[in-house]
Amino acid sequence: MKSLEVNNISVEYNTRLSGFLGETKQYVVSIDGKIKTIHVACPKCKRTCYVDNGYHLVEDGLIRECGLTIRIAQFWCKKCDAYWSTDRALIDNVIQKQKGFVKSLLLGCARAGLSFDKSTKLVEETVGTCYSSQYVYELYVKALEQIKQEKFSSASGVYYYDEQYLKVNGEETCRLVIKDCVTGKVIVDVQTSDAKKETIKKVMQIALEGLPVDVFIVDMKRQYPELIHELFQNAKIQWCIFHLYKLIWKELQDEFGKNPPLCQLYNVYTLFNTFFDHSLELAKLEELLKRFETLKTEDAKSNKEIEQMLRKEFSKFVKELKKQRRREHKKVPRRTLEESEKTFATILQQNTLYPKKLQKRIEYIKENWNKFTLFQRDTRVEPTNNGVEHYFATTLAKTDKKDFRSKAAVTRELTAAQAEWNGQKLFSTTKLTEVLSLVGLLFLAFPP
Repeated sequence: MKSLEVNNISVEYNTRLSGFLGETKQYVVSIDGKIKTIHVACPKCKRTCYVDNGYHLVEDGLIRECGLTIRIAQFWCKKCDAYWSTDRALIDNVIQKQKGFVKSLLLGCARAGLSFDKSTKLVEETVGTCYSSQYVYELYVKALEQIKQEKFSSASGVYYYDEQYLKVNGEETCRLVIKDCVTGKVIVDVQTSDAKKETIKKVMQIALEGLPVDVFIVDMKRQYPELIHELFQNAKIQWCIFHLYKLIWKELQDEFGKNPPLCQLYNVYTLFNTFFDHSLELAKLEELLKRFETLKTEDAKSNKEIEQMLRKEFSKFVKELKKQRRREHKKVPRRTLEESEKTFATILQQNTLYPKKLQKRIEYIKENWNKFTLFQRDTRVEPTNNGVEHYFATTLAKTDKKDFRSKAAVTRELTAAQAEWNGQKLFSTTKLTEVLSLVGLLFLAFPP
């Protein structure tokens, strides 16, 4: 019996263990520290007429760093003169688990956006195992090359479609994405040389072959309706209202600059109020307009400063509204089709009160009313293309767009992004607890 004392805790244990299990075999450790299977037989003649023939030490960095001396028993058969060593699968399993843990850590760091140099440095500082950044690069690339684009056999029929532009050695390359609006699955995420009509049609045709196609939610590029209807005659289109609002805001600033008058801010929010409920913002603007009327003077410069102060107050109010919604996990309430029709009818009657550019935008909304209100007639449809925008935001950070050095690297990353989003496990992982339990077993069997 021996006694191990650590931090005033004494544990007695027998250095000659009765045995412990590997994956398939039971092992024992002799009193002189040699490991062997509990049943020893000649691998050649299968007889048990053998004698001990010394041992060899396990030479591995992990074993040395732990301060362990592990002896693998060796034998000689008296019948057939064969020499052999104990199966060391149990020890090799511990070593492989530790290496698997380090590799998992390296790949995890690289996938999280850490450079290969920083990944190796972090692992070296925390785990004590040193690898070259080139090794991590090769490991990472090999792992990503094994991932394949998933082919879907079913889908909802309602899809987001969008494009994103990336840089490869300073040259622009295009990324086309189709995402299922209902299931959230990314149907395809592929790299193309451009986003021309024929290129998009080819990607859509291949990706959606054999799947139902009812609706596309897209931004407001003029080529989309014709392109989609050439491929899918009965497909409907929902134009992204978020993109519509961005255009309205840009057109307001084109005419009045970055600080438009309060009355024009009010006009813009009446347009925003068409499809989403912005009554709180409108009520605040009405209050500010009344205050402006009471505060304004004969001095134009003074009036400008007053209006600027009130605009800042409105900006703060809007920010606080957004923060409150985030805290409460709420979105801006949607209008029903009936509410939108009523609100927009009022806007059409007062069309002349709006700036010229916004008057044209109002006519545009009127002409394409069905494309903006499909979400109010089909519960599967979302009013914006934000579902695919969120996918872009979580798969490729802005800094990643500058890091691509080859088109092959882009394809690997896009395939991995799709698989990761769709719930696929990219890398096999080893947990630290798995390693610790096995290393702890070695410490019991071979005390330093």
